[in-house]
Amino acid sequence: MFSLLVRFQAFPAVAQRSLPVILSAIQNFSQSQTTQKIYDINNHNEFDQKIINSNVPVIVNFHAEWCAPCKTLTPILTTSLENSEDIDLAVIDVDKNIDLVETFDVRAVPAILVFRNGVVTDKFVGLMDDVNIKEFIEKLRTKARLQKETENEESKKKSK
Repeated sequence: MFSLLVRFQAFPAVAQRSLPVILSAIQNFSQSQTTQKIYDINNHNEFDQKIINSNVPVIVNFHAEWCAPCKTLTPILTTSLENSEDIDLAVIDVDKNIDLVETFDVRAVPAILVFRNGVVTDKFVGLMDDVNIKEFIEKLRTKARLQKETENEESKKKSK
């Protein structure tokens, strides 16, 4: 960013008009990066970074482009979780990630696995309607909230 500012010093009129727009874009990009909770996983390394190392529950959606139920389920999950700060969504294309499919013994799609602290805590296979999906997500939120409260109480006890 500093080099960008130095370049603009040579053209003060351009800098005066452009800099606020550029700074706003950088700020918005930065904010969108920190709030982005829905992502595609393309390999084991990304899986470890974004799912295993996550401090919030992550719903992992194993899907395929050719799968009709997946084409229904994925948008419902995405819409339900797009503004979520307490649950992330990871989407894995089974045709592009055979090693992850084998690692988690995915035998049918759509397959949903929920990870918390690197461990599978819940799962389902097949299509659920949007009411059941929302209930499933709310159950995960409640469970996550209770676990967080328990962890907070335990850390308070340890610090005394």
